[in-house]
Amino acid sequence: MKIVLLSDNHRDLYSIHYIQKKYADLPYRVHCGDNGLLPEQMEGFTAVAGNMDFWDYPPEIVLEIEGHRILVLHGHMLFPSYRADHDLLAAAAKQQGCDAVFYGHTHLYYDGTVNGVRMLNPGSIYRNRDESPRCFMEVEITEDAVTAKRINFNMAMALGEL
Repeated sequence: MKIVLLSDNHRDLYSIHYIQKKYADLPYRVHCGDNGLLPEQMEGFTAVAGNMDFWDYPPEIVLEIEGHRILVLHGHMLFPSYRADHDLLAAAAKQQGCDAVFYGHTHLYYDGTVNGVRMLNPGSIYRNRDESPRCFMEVEITEDAVTAKRINFNMAMALGEL
């Protein structure tokens, strides 16, 4: 199953509208927090609350897809700074019986496995802290694996699709 994963758009509606239109046929469009938008603006997304969200989003969600349990959270409650603590993320995932975790907050793309837990951070579709291009992920989930592809994003993409 293919899904799209993004985080940290910080009220940028153009990126959200782009994802809503471009990936309308996917069963999951997952947002890892700091969208800054009203829930009705996030239609079609499974979204969690970030430290910059003031609407009624859950702090975390567990998704069950293709035999995988995936913990989705922003991350700010586990590591208040912008440096991810992958050991804490792995422990939080395992505590809930999850073999993968999708998180945001750092504005840094990450694709790895720590302590047997698959970890994906799509970076920021608004601004990455390492000055790399804005980005999100296309994620393929099968019984055997969770794989990700980085997609760089720019406003010309969004405006061309809208």
